[in-house]
Amino acid sequence: MSLDHVREVYEVLGRDDPMYAALTRADLTGNRWSPEEFFRRGREEIAQLLAYIDGLGLPRANLRALDFGSGVGRLTQALADHYERVIGIDISSSMVAHARRWDRHEGRVDYIVNTVPDLAVLEDASFDLVYSAKTLQHIPPQHAATYVREFMRILRPGGLAVFQVRNGPRIERGTLRAWLYHLRRHHLRRIVRRIRRRPLYEMHILARSQVDEAIRAGGGRTVDVVDLSRGRPGRSLRFCAIREAVAV
Repeated sequence: MSLDHVREVYEVLGRDDPMYAALTRADLTGNRWSPEEFFRRGREEIAQLLAYIDGLGLPRANLRALDFGSGVGRLTQALADHYERVIGIDISSSMVAHARRWDRHEGRVDYIVNTVPDLAVLEDASFDLVYSAKTLQHIPPQHAATYVREFMRILRPGGLAVFQVRNGPRIERGTLRAWLYHLRRHHLRRIVRRIRRRPLYEMHILARSQVDEAIRAGGGRTVDVVDLSRGRPGRSLRFCAIREAVAV
């Protein structure tokens, strides 16, 4: 599974209906999101995020933050109200072009287009916070796990990563389950979405155990897991992980 389809889908959505791609409401397709309401919701989400972190009793530096899957910058701009420097990173150049036009923080926010299955463009131990909402669930599981490890790499010791994934059974590469998963997600579901005339973005799962393994492999530790599911417990999980201090 490559990232090519993910990039292609979000290039189209970025050109045609970028705000709907970030907040999918059936009554607001066709560029009907009010920008004021769209960005207000971003500020509200980040305020809730920071209150959640403070509620865990974790120290929180406010120098540099990363918004992974930044789209048009709904959350990136909100993070810049609390952090000195913010990077928004996205796979879609059309999304990033919109984000740059909406930037209101006079050089304290940078946007990067990243189409490769890692974050090599970002330096080790360079962020206090990594945040990602409703992004990893659209990325094939082996790449999503790599990105989680990368979150740990780019965090400073004591830095936090808060991110959401869709939970499900483990998918091990080279197994029958992996082959069936590929067939269903990459072929059958695309056909169904075409028939229903819906955007061709994919939905993927990454088992909780695999997320924990990726966090540990990157030098981090899971601090908290919150179930965000609606109607099916354990389906959508938000992880909070901390980058362990480097042993001397």
